[in-house]
Amino acid sequence: MSIDTSIEAPVKRCGTLIDKYVLPVGWFIILTGMFWAWDRTVYHKLFYIFLAAPTLVMLIKHRDLLKPLVSNPLFLAFLAFSVYTLLSIAWSDTDNSTSSLLKRPLYIAMLLMAAGIICLRSPGQLEQWTRLSALLVAMAAALSLVFFIYNNPAFSGRRFAGYGALYNPLLTAHVFGAFAAFWLATWFQARSAFSPVPVICLVIMCAAVLATGSRTPLIGLLGALGWLVVVGDRQRAWLAAGALVLALIGVALLYPEAITQRGVSWRPAIWMDALRQISEHPWLGHGFDSPMTVIIPGRAGTLADPHNIELGVLYAGGIVGLALWLILYGLAFYFSWVYRKHPAVTIAATWLIFGFCSGLTEGSAFMSRPKEHWFLIWIPMALVYGQSLIHWKRSLPA
Repeated sequence: MSIDTSIEAPVKRCGTLIDKYVLPVGWFIILTGMFWAWDRTVYHKLFYIFLAAPTLVMLIKHRDLLKPLVSNPLFLAFLAFSVYTLLSIAWSDTDNSTSSLLKRPLYIAMLLMAAGIICLRSPGQLEQWTRLSALLVAMAAALSLVFFIYNNPAFSGRRFAGYGALYNPLLTAHVFGAFAAFWLATWFQARSAFSPVPVICLVIMCAAVLATGSRTPLIGLLGALGWLVVVGDRQRAWLAAGALVLALIGVALLYPEAITQRGVSWRPAIWMDALRQISEHPWLGHGFDSPMTVIIPGRAGTLADPHNIELGVLYAGGIVGLALWLILYGLAFYFSWVYRKHPAVTIAATWLIFGFCSGLTEGSAFMSRPKEHWFLIWIPMALVYGQSLIHWKRSLPA
């Protein structure tokens, strides 16, 4: 008896330390690290040390957690998509090693399970640490914008690329837009339409998005706003719509080149060429990580992706892969709709819809190591997954 107690006590203390402190801090790091890591490889290492490794330790020490985590419908859908994607390596022309590709869904699984463990062991912590992360990101964005404007008072034709591990305006816009969606949903749920924290943070994040010059997150934010109009407060919806109209008018008057000069950025031509290549292997695709070369007549150089995440999935996995992908999203949207009255679910769904809509005009890295695309796909999916573990678990006995 005493021997069993002496063995169980350290294990229990270790588990408590990890789920109450290490994993939430790891979640905070993955959400904010790109702003202060200053190197992409350092950001990856931070993820491995503070999130992936502790999650694996928790699964080994507390094997009873594995069943609720894995038996969740969202995780099963992710597992099915991952298995098929890895099988497609067999017919892929990828230049990367198989061992490197096999690790990618494992990283994503660790992210999902980390969010799940936090929600199962300490409900409410995931929302608290996400909000804390969003506050830090808003402050970092404000300081970065001030520094950028100070060094480019007339913008000098430059687009805001961000600092730290951020280096590309288009990719940076994914991160800023994701947190803008978070603050938009938070503002919808605030007691007052003039609550200072969500209003100020939303303004900062939207200004950062506009400074990048990317229109992709604007499409995502429009989709997120549409979701909030349906499930949220009608008065806030009218205020948000009015603010959006004023913002568009302001951009048209002060910086019309953002609309007139860049047009549709070759998107229709890119998608048509991508569809032509997809038609060569429509059912099973070209295989995971198979390189793509898009050539647009009249445009110098070539492109390496279809600028649409769903087309990227279709190119790699064919109709079968896209069907599994849409099942994953379908389950996430179904859960979000059924439990839309819960504030944390609404925020997670807003972020997920932002990422899905943004992905319709940009990106193809649907299964990668930690990077900006995670803010469009896997981080919001992890938030929804964590909430589904709480609410679907409660509804099971009924």
